[in-house]
Amino acid sequence: MHKTEWEFSAGGIVFRETEEGKLEIILIRVKNRWSFPKGNVEKGETKENAALREVKEETGADAEIIKYLGEVDYWYSSGLVRIHKFVYYFLMKYKGGDLVPQKEEIDEVAFVPVEEVEKKLSYPTDKEIFEKALKELKALGKI
Repeated sequence: MHKTEWEFSAGGIVFRETEEGKLEIILIRVKNRWSFPKGNVEKGETKENAALREVKEETGADAEIIKYLGEVDYWYSSGLVRIHKFVYYFLMKYKGGDLVPQKEEIDEVAFVPVEEVEKKLSYPTDKEIFEKALKELKALGKI
């Protein structure tokens, strides 16, 4: 019988408006797969603090949380262990900082025009949470 473990991560869908009024979202690329910055919630850390820390570590961006978007979950295997992973996502506004990928983990980080994000995303769960982010951005009058 396989052992089951749980993992908890937090991340951000970070947006900015260009001087021309265009909306862009930060994406990261790891091994030719595009997704949103995220990482494990450390012991004693809130989901919010973990999400902000991971965005900063993985992308170099400073951001502020606008709204909690929800969670996605999925299963994967590591050896004989089945892992049920939960990822808590926040909509965030870019506040500054140069985009610099975290050397050990991230191949590329980029601002991507909002209309190109969905086709770049590699994972169905990312597309699912991005739909929620789009609804919030519309409600905020950003798109």
